[in-house]
Amino acid sequence: MAPSHVLSAVVAASSLSLLFLAATVETLTLPVATNALAPFLTNRRRTYREEFLEMHNKYRGMVNLPPLTWDRNLTRYARRWGAKRAVDCKIVHSFGPYGENMFWGRLDHWTPSKVVESWGEEGQHYHMNNNQCDAGQMCGHYTQIIWKETLRLGCARIRCLNGEFLVICEYDPPGNYVSEKPI
Repeated sequence: MAPSHVLSAVVAASSLSLLFLAATVETLTLPVATNALAPFLTNRRRTYREEFLEMHNKYRGMVNLPPLTWDRNLTRYARRWGAKRAVDCKIVHSFGPYGENMFWGRLDHWTPSKVVESWGEEGQHYHMNNNQCDAGQMCGHYTQIIWKETLRLGCARIRCLNGEFLVICEYDPPGNYVSEKPI
C-alpha cells in the first residue's frame, strides 16, 4: 500500500485534471469546490447567451422573421458535443436531431457576436429568389439562422485542449432542407 501522502498527491492530481477538463468547456457548471466563482461564470454565460441571441435575431429581423428563444436543452446538447470535440478541436457535425452551425477559432477575440456575424455575412452571397449561393461561397450557416420554422437556439463556446476553441449552435426545429428555401 502506498504511503498516505502519495495517495493524497494522486487524488489532488486527479482533482486538478478533472478541474482542468471542466474548465475547457466554458459553459459547464462549476464543481462545488469552486462555488466562489459561480456568480462570475453565470454572468459570463448570460452574456454569451444574450450575444448569441441578439446577433441571431438581428439577422432574422432583417428578413422579418420572429426572434429565436434560448433553449437550455439545445445548449446542453451543444456543450456535450463540444466536450467530445475538445480533444481534437475539429469541426465535425453531430448529425443529431437539430440544425447545427459550428465555428473554429484559434484566437480568443472571436466573441459570440463576431462568430454569428461571420455566419450572417454569408447572406451577401445567398440569393433568395433562386435559393442559390454564389459559386465557391458558403451560405448554409446563414440560411440556418434565417430558417423560418426554427424557433429555438442553444450555443456553447468550448475551449479545446490545444487552446483553440469551437462554437456550436443548435437550432430547433432544424433547417437547411435540400431544395427548400429558408423563408
